[in-house]
Amino acid sequence: MMMTQPTIKQLRTALKRWGRFWRAKELGKGFSRQAVTERIGDSGAGYISSDMMTVPEEIETLTQCIARLRPECIRALRGKYLVEGDIALVAKTLGFDSKRSMEFWLVKAERSLLQSLCHP
Repeated sequence: MMMTQPTIKQLRTALKRWGRFWRAKELGKGFSRQAVTERIGDSGAGYISSDMMTVPEEIETLTQCIARLRPECIRALRGKYLVEGDIALVAKTLGFDSKRSMEFWLVKAERSLLQSLCHP
């Protein structure tokens, strides 16, 4: 996706991968500093701490670009690509006035990302 001029379709595909990656990290086993079994002396735990996690370059680049957006844009992107469920319910849960409001901020976020990826 990090070509000279990504299309909106390429951006949305990359955002879907970004959302799946972070959703898996948020909803998965989680990242504990210390596994429960380590606390009681068993060192055979299969948990990975958050500081040992590797993030693919494309995901990291998108995450950094998203972090520079307005808070409303970030919430809209999270609502669309990370949170699963009815879009109207997700919009209300994330603090938007309506589904239409969330869609407005989503379009603004996608356009801003396209600009920032075209002109880093």
